Amino acid sequence: MSERRAKRGWLWALLVMTLGLIAFSNYWKSSLKLKEIVIEGTRIVDKNELLQLSQVQTGTLLYDVDLTAVQKNVLSHHYVKDVTVERNLPSSIRVSITERLPLALVNGSEIKYLDEEGVVLPHSVSKALFDLPVLSGVPASVTMKLGSRIGNQDVQEALSILSTAKLVSRELFHLISEVQIRRGDIVLYSAEWGVPIIFGRGEAPAKLVRLETFWNEIVRERGAQNLQYVDLRYDDQVVVRWKM
Repeated sequence: MSERRAKRGWLWALLVMTLGLIAFSNYWKSSLKLKEIVIEGTRIVDKNELLQLSQVQTGTLLYDVDLTAVQKNVLSHHYVKDVTVERNLPSSIRVSITERLPLALVNGSEIKYLDEEGVVLPHSVSKALFDLPVLSGVPASVTMKLGSRIGNQDVQEALSILSTAKLVSRELFHLISEVQIRRGDIVLYSAEWGVPIIFGRGEAPAKLVRLETFWNEIVRERGAQNLQYVDLRYDDQVVVRWKM
């Protein structure tokens, strides 16, 4: 009987200790103050812009900060694609950013960018310099509203070509200075001498690999200045015309 009472006593003592630790932990957490907001993952966006958007001040009680509200505020920046916000005990909040990366430039009344999803981005005042191809021939019916996603099929195909070119190689991507949407065809223009490259529609990966191989093996030797046009619309071949 005494052994059973002793066990009960230990259990009660353990319970009291556990509850005490929980109470102390909650008291300790409730007294923590925010000393630092850590911004990670930015290349384009100025960290100070994001700090202002977060609307959080250091000195605030750490557990009074609404992480969902911070996430929503930071996501309002056009160049922020995704964001994760978490508390780092004892005194900081970590904001991890995934940025939208411009893929093409569109000229109009003002310069705007498009990312690979077709989301319209403002001309950035970032220190990052964008050496990007121009997208031309965008239908007049397409609205270039900041933050909106352009679902136009022609624009999406043009962006897909550029995105695929970047995957094939950085050199191939930078070979393209312009993508022009025409009725029935998409035409690329080379950065070297502005050679028209009639791309047609579809089969972008295969066409781009053929283009890169042709440019490296033939054009580098003969010179782009002697090339009148390149036509990639035919299966498994590159049709060209050289200047006389």
